[in-house]
Amino acid sequence: MSRHTAVTVTKRNESVVQRIRTLKAEHPFWGYRRIWAHLRFVDGLLINKKRVLRLMRAHALLVKPNHRLKATRTLGRSNGGAST
Repeated sequence: MSRHTAVTVTKRNESVVQRIRTLKAEHPFWGYRRIWAHLRFVDGLLINKKRVLRLMRAHALLVKPNHRLKATRTLGRSNGGAST
């Protein structure tokens, strides 16, 4: 079972998605939280963070994670403990 978005909601989201696309073109590595902050505090648009995430996910605008950049931990170099 899937839910369908109403036509009025889709029309209301069109301008937001267009603005998100222009921000992503200027800043391709910004995630949904930074996009939301720019929309909220720079553009003055009252929008929920979850709505930005949902729209970016639906339009494939999220930043893809790079698993090769994950920090690795090695033995002997633990967090703040004395090595023995």
